[in-house]
Amino acid sequence: MSSVTYFIFGLLGFLFGIGFFIAFLMGRLNNRISQRWFNWIERTIIAGIVLGIVGMFQPWNINRYEDGFLLVFASTLAYVVWSHIVPAAEEFD
Repeated sequence: MSSVTYFIFGLLGFLFGIGFFIAFLMGRLNNRISQRWFNWIERTIIAGIVLGIVGMFQPWNINRYEDGFLLVFASTLAYVVWSHIVPAAEEFD
C-alpha cells in the first residue's frame, strides 16, 4: 500500500476515534455537569489556547515554539470535544 493510503486510513481512524470519544462523553456528561463546572472547564481550555499562542509567538526562546504549538493543538481538540457537552439546566425556585 502507498503512503497516501496509510495517511487516508490513519486520518479516517483518527476522526472516527474522536467521534466515538465525543459520543461516549456526551452519553456520560450531558445534563449531568453543573453550569459552574462547565464554565470553569471551558475557560481553562480557552486559557490553554491563549497561552499556547503566546508560546508560539514569543521571540525569546525558539524551544517554546513547539510547546506552544502542542498546547494550542491539545486545547483546540479539548474545545472541540467540550463544545459538544450540554450542562445541566439550573433549577429556579
